[in-house]
Amino acid sequence: MEKTNGIPIQLKQVTEIRDGLRKETVVLETNGLYYLKGDTVYLTFEEKYEGKTVKNVLKITGDEVVVLRSGAVQMRHTFRKHEETVGTYENSAARWPMKTKTEQVLYRYNEKAKKGQLFFSYILQLADQHVGRHTMTITFKEETQ
Repeated sequence: MEKTNGIPIQLKQVTEIRDGLRKETVVLETNGLYYLKGDTVYLTFEEKYEGKTVKNVLKITGDEVVVLRSGAVQMRHTFRKHEETVGTYENSAARWPMKTKTEQVLYRYNEKAKKGQLFFSYILQLADQHVGRHTMTITFKEETQ
């Protein structure tokens, strides 16, 4: 079923970063919108970065996730399973080239429960510096009317 008008969702994003012995976990809980256009899923939501708004759009198709961020952070990056991809990351301080080697992309949606999950993991290099393995898990549930 097409869901092109945007279904309100409750979203939780958990990012885990491992670099050697260092481990960091960042959790974001917010509201957003879920869209389905053909075989493509879109999730949109906002977050705060240094007190300013960042708009996020995730485009999910098969083994690929495109992350578009605008506002206090500018980013466009494609994560494609088993491939190395390049993009840029920019904030008020600087602009850096980024390269990722995506290990896994998994997306599933349970129509009956009205909830979904996106998981992807990748090795990140920012400005030619290795910054560790990142795993991101996004769970969302349609808001009840």
